[in-house]
Amino acid sequence: MIIRGILDRSLSSQLCIRGFAPIKELARISQADYSYQRNPIYKQQEDIRTFLDKEEYLFFPEVILSFKLKTDLSLKGANLTVQPLQELETTRKFTSNVDNSKVRLKPVPYKSAVDIRGKESVELVELELDDTVLLDLIAQNKHPFHRVDGNHRLKAAESSNTSKVKTMIAPFCIILNDYIINEQFDGEKNIKVYDDKNQIFEKIVFHNINTKTIPLTSEENLKVIIDDTDNFPDTFLKEKFGWKFIVIRKIFKDLPENVKDVYPNLGTEFLKNPRTFTEQLITLLLRNKIITKSKKSIANVNQALKDINQLFGNYEFIKNIDGYVLTVASVYLHLTKDYNINIFINWIKNNHIEKLNGLDAESLISIYKKLREAKSKQIFVSMQFCNETKPHYDAIVKAVDEINKEFNNDIKLKEIRIDKFNRGHSYEINDAILELIEESGLLIADISKHNGNVYHELGYLMGLNQGKELKQENFILIKSNEDKFKDNRVGFNITSIQQLRFDNPLQLVEKLKESIITYYNLK
Repeated sequence: MIIRGILDRSLSSQLCIRGFAPIKELARISQADYSYQRNPIYKQQEDIRTFLDKEEYLFFPEVILSFKLKTDLSLKGANLTVQPLQELETTRKFTSNVDNSKVRLKPVPYKSAVDIRGKESVELVELELDDTVLLDLIAQNKHPFHRVDGNHRLKAAESSNTSKVKTMIAPFCIILNDYIINEQFDGEKNIKVYDDKNQIFEKIVFHNINTKTIPLTSEENLKVIIDDTDNFPDTFLKEKFGWKFIVIRKIFKDLPENVKDVYPNLGTEFLKNPRTFTEQLITLLLRNKIITKSKKSIANVNQALKDINQLFGNYEFIKNIDGYVLTVASVYLHLTKDYNINIFINWIKNNHIEKLNGLDAESLISIYKKLREAKSKQIFVSMQFCNETKPHYDAIVKAVDEINKEFNNDIKLKEIRIDKFNRGHSYEINDAILELIEESGLLIADISKHNGNVYHELGYLMGLNQGKELKQENFILIKSNEDKFKDNRVGFNITSIQQLRFDNPLQLVEKLKESIITYYNLK
């Protein structure tokens, strides 16, 4: 294998070869040193592969590799006075007595004036690798070139099989270093001593590349594309970047100029990075099909931002939260129309979720959905708890218990009665009741006694159903036919709703089991 390029010193310091070569060949002959580099990020690697496979406007800066010019001073004929780099610059050639690699220089003079460097020629370089040695090194996972910068680009090229990438030429920079092998006598025998300054230099270069430059933030990157409607009109944006960027632009453009005054409660990160916030939100909404490609969906997102901003104003602790994970999650849940955001925020507050580091919006939503799914298996019991109705409550407990046993943990139902519910701290009992009703999946209301609280709790649930445009199907009304309850009338507003009538507690158990099994689709 022969690699050709131009030889010069970078910043008048390190000797480098710069040139172009097939990107898949650069990947084949090189490897990363994970003793100091991070492991590849799969998503980033896949994003780059898609970029290489499909992007029309392709450009990448140089892939930076390092190569050791090896010499063993203990071998016969070795030059003991000159190191490899010195030999290359002095004699204009170098041949390794370790791996048989060869470097040859050829100055190419200019026909007319000197170039901007003040030199009259350019130094062409030819690096030749012994193919047999090269294949053997690759087989042993001892690739001759180390990746200093560009590992994700090369990993992406490795994994791509498209004809486009197979023939793709990429720029490279190869940093040359000395690798000296010598022998020393330790008193009994000669031992090999390796003088390898290469790894030290690699690590320093890697450190400098990643610390001496400040990468653009996501907000700065998005601004280049989103804000420039002259060079990137909507038609171009949709074709090259996808419909998501159209939505991000429209949402961002609809934000008022005095955004701090209109949305003061959405957090400092939202105010500082509105494009990045919008990109994260829209990505999540589209991936989960919460919004569609319509003007109405975009209007719904704008309205949700207003709603969440107003709601956040009621919670002092939100002002101290860094990032916009909570804001993204709240807007998402609000748009699904399946969740009460006040309950979600109270869950965040009561469990100190806002103090967790590294939690992204999608994970937060997933955790909360699983919690709510578990709570949807709860049955809220609304009744006047007294000696007369105790057999009714016992029948409910028995029905739930028998269902749990019969279905072998396929579904777990847990009855809740507010008089036995203790949070361990003081709270408004009415608020607790209403929150439990909304979190529970089913309400059983005993209207055997004409009790105002029972009707209030039932009415609250019916109002929630109406507001969410749900059918009035998530509650069971039970009414005893026993003589002691016959004089208790039923409220006029629920007379048209089916009631589960029973003559005794045993009959109630059987009828409740049938109703609950049907409600949860257990058969």
